[in-house]
Amino acid sequence: MIMEETKEIAPLLELGMQELEAMDAPGFWTGVAIGVAISGVAAASAAVSVAVSIAT
Repeated sequence: MIMEETKEIAPLLELGMQELEAMDAPGFWTGVAIGVAISGVAAASAAVSVAVSIAT
């Protein structure tokens, strides 16, 4: 009984693991971190630009 259930679930578990492998790929999170850093710099630059334009 348990073996039959395991055989039915095994393909589903394998598919789930394959979906997670993309996030384990080298450089995946590095690319995300670079994107976040660039967005942060752009937002800070825009804030400074607005502050300068208001002050003048």
